[in-house]
Amino acid sequence: MRAITRTAGVWGPAVFVGAAVVAGRLQPGYSHRDHHISGLAASGQRSAAVMIPGFLALGTATLVMPVPDGSLATLARTAGLGVIGAGVIPASQPRCPQPMVDPEATAADLGHGIASVLGFAAWTAIPFVAATRPGPAWYRQLNRVLRLTTAAGFVGAAATTRFDAPVKGAAQRGFLTSVFTWYLATAARTVRR
Repeated sequence: MRAITRTAGVWGPAVFVGAAVVAGRLQPGYSHRDHHISGLAASGQRSAAVMIPGFLALGTATLVMPVPDGSLATLARTAGLGVIGAGVIPASQPRCPQPMVDPEATAADLGHGIASVLGFAAWTAIPFVAATRPGPAWYRQLNRVLRLTTAAGFVGAAATTRFDAPVKGAAQRGFLTSVFTWYLATAARTVRR
């Protein structure tokens, strides 16, 4: 069991990314560049059978992975709950209608949006906290870089979603690249100890 938790920062993102790749092939017309990952878990979609477990795996990994500091653990657990919430409360349609903007948005879209924003906000805060905590110099330095890339990714993902830009899927994946870099670095730090 200990090996599972110690490596959660590796297997959680890997299962999520793998699920997104497989689910993307199951959904006709889906584009990783144009569409949010949440669209793969949307209600009634064949791809949801693959993508929802991907959300749950990432959320669970985030809850159980060893994190080097109490404040970071709180942020990670918050992100994990947000990811699980986003999987359990799927968007109503693959295009992920925006609550309070799109007249077709439902209560499920609102719930999904709240869970997603909770996770994204916690993920964005993590490198800001991690960069200031004691620990290996390489880990602090990496988090100094991730502060910039994650914050920029968060703004880019939010802006492309708000304006329904055709590259919103690519922007979201850019944000997740920074987030998953933190997961991998944290797992490496845990294994090195």
